[in-house]
Amino acid sequence: MKPVLRLSAYAVVALPTLVFVAALCFEAAVSLDAAQAPAAEYLSPGALAVDARRDVAYTALTTAKGIAVTDLKTGQTERRIALPQNPHSVLLSPDGSTLYVGAGEARGAVYVVNPSNGKIKTSIAAGHTPQGLALTNEGKTLYVANRFSNTVAAINAKSGKLIAEIAASREPRQLCLTPDGKTLAVANFLPAQASVAPIVAAQITLIDPATNSVRANVTLPDGSQSVGGIAPSGDGKYIYAVHILSRYGVPITQLDRGWVNTGALSIIDLSGDSLYATVLLDDAAAGAANPAGICIAKDEKLCVALAGTHEIMTVDLKGLHAGLASPAAGNPTDTQPRDRRELSVSLTFASPYKKRIPISGLSPRAVTSGGNKIYVASRFSTILESLSLDDDSPPVAMSLGIEPAPDAIRRGELAFHDASLCYQQWQSCASCHPDGRIDGLNWDQQNDGLGNPKNTKSLLYSHLTPPSMITGIRESAELAVRKGILHTLETAQPEHIAADMDEYLKHLTPVESPYIEEYRTKDPRQKGKQLFDRSCLRCHDNDYFTDMRKYDVGTGTDSDLGRAFDTPSLRELWRTAPYLYDGRATTIEEVLTKYNPDDKHGATRGLSKEELEMLALYLKTL
Repeated sequence: MKPVLRLSAYAVVALPTLVFVAALCFEAAVSLDAAQAPAAEYLSPGALAVDARRDVAYTALTTAKGIAVTDLKTGQTERRIALPQNPHSVLLSPDGSTLYVGAGEARGAVYVVNPSNGKIKTSIAAGHTPQGLALTNEGKTLYVANRFSNTVAAINAKSGKLIAEIAASREPRQLCLTPDGKTLAVANFLPAQASVAPIVAAQITLIDPATNSVRANVTLPDGSQSVGGIAPSGDGKYIYAVHILSRYGVPITQLDRGWVNTGALSIIDLSGDSLYATVLLDDAAAGAANPAGICIAKDEKLCVALAGTHEIMTVDLKGLHAGLASPAAGNPTDTQPRDRRELSVSLTFASPYKKRIPISGLSPRAVTSGGNKIYVASRFSTILESLSLDDDSPPVAMSLGIEPAPDAIRRGELAFHDASLCYQQWQSCASCHPDGRIDGLNWDQQNDGLGNPKNTKSLLYSHLTPPSMITGIRESAELAVRKGILHTLETAQPEHIAADMDEYLKHLTPVESPYIEEYRTKDPRQKGKQLFDRSCLRCHDNDYFTDMRKYDVGTGTDSDLGRAFDTPSLRELWRTAPYLYDGRATTIEEVLTKYNPDDKHGATRGLSKEELEMLALYLKTL
């Protein structure tokens, strides 16, 4: 194994007249081979698959259009499989002869690769952003979670033909099949309800592979969002899912004891297709922020990548289930739960069963098992790490290649996702703004009073369309970033941290709408655009579809009655439901009709059903 020198910290080097800032989150190999030639792009290791019989790992380089192939015996990354698009997911067939790679966005595809020579055998058209893959035990049916199509595709793995397209909930990102092949579980990333609904939470969709139909949609606890990973138990009785559990129902006045965001593990009981229990991964004074990928390793250990805190957590599932059988016998220093329903507020119940393991990588996103080891890929590092499950030996790092030194945009992306910048690491900026967008929840912040929660706003183009916040309370996004660090992360950070975050947010780019082709087909004469120009363009003009002014459009209620709200950008409107300042509208159609009775929010009252449909469809293309 080649020795690797790794620096993983924010560093400031001061010279007499200049201050140079570098987030040193890279690995410099002492010697390089062809697989480690200098790269012009960041690698961003993500999903990975391990062939335990051949001791080979395949790691998705999610911003470098490739798969790194690593010999686990020698620790050498021997080659890279080039792809036409950036990969999101990798899956190895049971016999190790085929590697499936989900890649791309609007024109997503699954590339079928020969892992021995890296040749692409064929490509299968997929939906928008194929982020999750699963293969039936006999290898006949491939399932693909198409994140922005909100579907799961069942595909004949041999012919590549579509068998069925199954509706999921919202942003399906991860899949898993139970060992008996009788249940396909889908992790839907975000809540799909109106933000004022009694329960606002993401769901786990359960599909029957025999019929390719939805058997159930299991709603996670109120406030569940950003579902990061999903896995079945070895006996097929349970599905495990990790996610953020947000306490959005209380004002943001403190962070102590998980007041705002916590990391959670939810367990689905497949005997009744219902939520069995939700337990917290946090400690009383240290959050387990941004739980991401998971896997089940030997001895029934659940391994969780804690992306926000740069750790791996292991959970003893045997012990946990024994404890769940009698939750009232838990740790007496904590509030005593009377039954499993109360465990989602206990910061000590799971303590005897879990262990944190610090790693070298920054922001681990994927973890998988092989033999007596687990393997971890971290987005802001260029190593694959292996951890032994048999002892406490430190992680072993294997270089995946090199990449350019991080620029301000890259440093800002890391800072945005780094919960170590937060008091007791309870959350990162991405906890409420995944991908810089929205979590689907209403939050009661103090900047415009208490008791009037507002929906999370997308940060796309926020620096180009001042003012900021729904009420325009911040004159600029730059100010909002700095106030967010101070009042939401509750820490004081050097100015360069905020400046780097500014650069990251300024360079967010919109994802192509999944509705463009539908609009072209249904409205060839562009009636929808004409209606928009007539009814909406006065306030939603220029490239960002906002005049950057505030208006009372008649939607305010209670203490917000008569309040003027900032005109939002309509870019990526298709992605940012629910709508209006309090998220009461689940669809664009509701904004145009149900919540616009006086035409203050555009002249839509006299439009026909067909005209409303075309206007709404056009808005979804922006």
